Amino acid sequence: MSALVTGLAGANLIYGMGQLESGLTYSSQQLVTDNDIVKMAKRVIRGIDVTDETMAVDIIKQSHEIKDFLHQKHTIKFMREEQSRPKLMDRTTRGTWEEAGSKDLNQRAREETSRILKTHKPTPLPEEVQKELRGIVAAAEKEVASS
Repeated sequence: MSALVTGLAGANLIYGMGQLESGLTYSSQQLVTDNDIVKMAKRVIRGIDVTDETMAVDIIKQSHEIKDFLHQKHTIKFMREEQSRPKLMDRTTRGTWEEAGSKDLNQRAREETSRILKTHKPTPLPEEVQKELRGIVAAAEKEVASS
């Protein structure tokens, strides 16, 4: 809620992702959970586009005649684009959740953290940036050695 309220107030920085105990503790599982929360907050902050296309009055009129709005291509397209889709939060029914193993949020976050650590391949920094960083480290080491 604090991320949402802060974002709605106009802030462009959300502080504390992955932190517990007022920042005294860091948790990778909390970080991936917070990532889902921030995505949902950003979706709300973005707002809803109210245009002729998104309002779809003509489609609503047609759907009223055939008594079906949810299966219209337009509805499906915009539900996929407009609805927040968290990766870890399970929005299925209890039965579906139980059939999938009844994993709670912490278990799902732990699995996602493990997946990221096993599969993520970071993009290397450009060579000129690496060279600059090596120079900074070398200068710092030289300063420490001469102290």
